[in-house]
Amino acid sequence: MIRFISTLLLPTIVLLLSGCGGKDETAYSGKIYTPTDKIATAFQYTQVPRPCRVFAETFAMLPANQSGKDIQNLVFKEAGAKGADLVLIGQTRKMEDDVESQFIYYGPEQEYLCAEKWCGWKYGYDEWEDQGEWVNIGLSEWGNKTVFFEDPLMMQVAFLRCR
Repeated sequence: MIRFISTLLLPTIVLLLSGCGGKDETAYSGKIYTPTDKIATAFQYTQVPRPCRVFAETFAMLPANQSGKDIQNLVFKEAGAKGADLVLIGQTRKMEDDVESQFIYYGPEQEYLCAEKWCGWKYGYDEWEDQGEWVNIGLSEWGNKTVFFEDPLMMQVAFLRCR
């Protein structure tokens, strides 16, 4: 049926269809710094050095059958590509459906000093509450190639720039 529509109407139709889809949350639209491969990790915001600024708040969606080292590598690859010097790791939950590695970005609209304005993991609640059981990924699991996660995971992550 669409093939019979005049090409004069096509731009209007495309505009209407693209407006229905909403924002592509996986697309990062914030500031990107020079890529880096030197990234530190914090598990509590009180561990973050004072000059560090949060420039991305994201959920990392991680595929099944990953080690702690694999997870660290996936998060560091994404964070490093955006220029993060530090990642702040929050909670992790099991996901029902397996996924490719991806990151859902929620902001912030403007970067901010973590030490002064960190409000916790307040973004993406609708997505977060639909996930499964809690999974512990802390200092003992992070980067550990002998720890294995059979389920796909969703992890709270913030990217920070400290220079």
